[in-house]
Amino acid sequence: MALTVLVCYDISADGARARVAAYLQQWGDRLQRSVFVCAVASDELAEVTGRLAAMIEPSTDAVHVLPVCGTCWSKLVAIGQAEREPDKPYWAAL
Repeated sequence: MALTVLVCYDISADGARARVAAYLQQWGDRLQRSVFVCAVASDELAEVTGRLAAMIEPSTDAVHVLPVCGTCWSKLVAIGQAEREPDKPYWAAL
């Protein structure tokens, strides 16, 4: 079963920040520059957090992985340009 997690980071090095963003895009959608909402299987969460830990410098960088329950996610309030649901990708065959 997939967990919804909110991943927020503050990473000082451009290269590490780009690698983390590229990795997280495989798991979910970007909400803001350094915030992703991801769907991660419960048995893969340790792998994801371990991989993130290996990409950062712990003395200067921070990554927060926050599980969000379905009830809490359904109560999300989005104000302004924020969207409650990220755009869903689609494929078109020509």
